[in-house]
Amino acid sequence: MPLTELGELEAFLALSEELHFARAAERLGLSRPRVSQLIQSLERRVGGRLFDRTSRRVALTPSGRFLLDRVKPSFEGVRRAIEETRAYARELRIGFLGPFLGAVDAAVTAFRATHPGWPVSMTETRWGDYFGPLRRAEVDLLVSIWPVREPDLTTGPVIAEYPRVLAVAADHPLARRESVDADELSAYTMVELPRATPSEVREGFLPPSTPDGRPIARGGEVKTQHEMLSRVATSREVCPTSTALMEAYRHPGVRFLPLTGLPPARAVVSWRTAGESAGILEFVASLPSLP
Repeated sequence: MPLTELGELEAFLALSEELHFARAAERLGLSRPRVSQLIQSLERRVGGRLFDRTSRRVALTPSGRFLLDRVKPSFEGVRRAIEETRAYARELRIGFLGPFLGAVDAAVTAFRATHPGWPVSMTETRWGDYFGPLRRAEVDLLVSIWPVREPDLTTGPVIAEYPRVLAVAADHPLARRESVDADELSAYTMVELPRATPSEVREGFLPPSTPDGRPIARGGEVKTQHEMLSRVATSREVCPTSTALMEAYRHPGVRFLPLTGLPPARAVVSWRTAGESAGILEFVASLPSLP
């Protein structure tokens, strides 16, 4: 269909809904004379009047109603197709906590296998600004620690699971051990996450007490994985983490010990409920889901 015909039909649909040339022109971002020209052109094309026009009112003629009933569903389908194509062409931006890079790489690979033409970018996020990039719409999706209990966010599937480990300095008394149980953590000081970190993460990933109920002392605040490793390496503070971090980051002064008594770390996808899009839903549908 030539572009001029599309313009005529769009003007026809706008005027049939507004029944007012000035309002239809404002809605379309055109001048009133231009809308009138498009309607006259379409009337010549169909061979009859589509609107009865007086100085006081605009009304559809029987021919206009006949055309409206047949054109509107098809034109709405064209609009939807254009919007869906626009969404398809838009880059999908994925944020992730650094340790979960491997899980994100696997998820993006699976997505590209079924959506080879869809552009994807990845951005590492920080503990100190946990949901900030997502809420500021700097990223479309965020891969973070499960669970996510935020009223404005939608949670998707858990895409990876990692056993827990304890990061200690290479010269820490625990460094000679083969493993550590979570009930022993009350005897040590644990690094602290930024206060802006969601409570479900602060309390779940770095618990305030041992499984048997004894409090765990808190030490210095760290905002990034590298800050955590540096602090652990140069102090007697410890940090419960996961094999995801152990595989992604290394520090010569830090040793990782298997940590029993805590549930595994899980990587989950979330997004702004108000920002849900076709791209997000397509990506989530392609993700592997753990039970």
